[in-house]
Amino acid sequence: MPMKEVVCFFIKGREFGVDVSQMKTIAHTSELKTREKLPEFIKGIVEIHGEQIPLVDIEQLLRIPDVQAKAEKRFVVLISKNGEYAIESDGISEIVMIEDKDVQHVPGFFNKDETNYADCVIRKNNNTLVVVIDPDGMMNDAQTAAFNHVTRDIRKEREEELKRKREEERRRKEEEKRKREEEIAQMEKERMAELTAEKASNDAKEGKEKPSKEGKADKPVNSEKTGDEKPSKEVEGEKTKEEVKDE
Repeated sequence: MPMKEVVCFFIKGREFGVDVSQMKTIAHTSELKTREKLPEFIKGIVEIHGEQIPLVDIEQLLRIPDVQAKAEKRFVVLISKNGEYAIESDGISEIVMIEDKDVQHVPGFFNKDETNYADCVIRKNNNTLVVVIDPDGMMNDAQTAAFNHVTRDIRKEREEELKRKREEERRRKEEEKRKREEEIAQMEKERMAELTAEKASNDAKEGKEKPSKEGKADKPVNSEKTGDEKPSKEVEGEKTKEEVKDE
């Protein structure tokens, strides 16, 4: 038997529901950011899981009387054909599985100001009737146009933010690359200085060793005879014979 899964929640003491297929998430309330020229039915912008989402005043749209509710609230993020938006609830009551026999479709029954916010009415096990809202029918044409304008602005801001972050990332990488290149250049410079100093030291050592080696070299031989040289034995012998003849 076909079943309908519905998330039930309270708004100002009244119980409503939404089909689980049209609910994105439930989150704790966060900082509400306001901006200029927001439509009356949009309270502001909230950040949920890193996304900027319009907070719709569902109490105003459903004309729910202002009564005291729980201080602790939850955001219910709904999915519509025009985009996602959040509503405030006083808390989640339960998630129920409803058979088709307990679903009463009431098209147009809740039609007010060209809106048709009710998808159906369900009967829970305790015979409690719960209106299941239709996120697509919460706003009339004028409200839808205003909502679309807000979501376009949010998308534009998001794109600009992403562009700015990409540019910052690009500059950061370029700066890191420049620093790495400077470090490499400095290392090469220091290495060249070390090699130059090492070469100069070696040259200086070789310069000191060279003179000592030259000092040990053989003296050149002079083939010419000097007057101080003694005659050879043969010459001496010849002179002796001549002296003998003269005698």
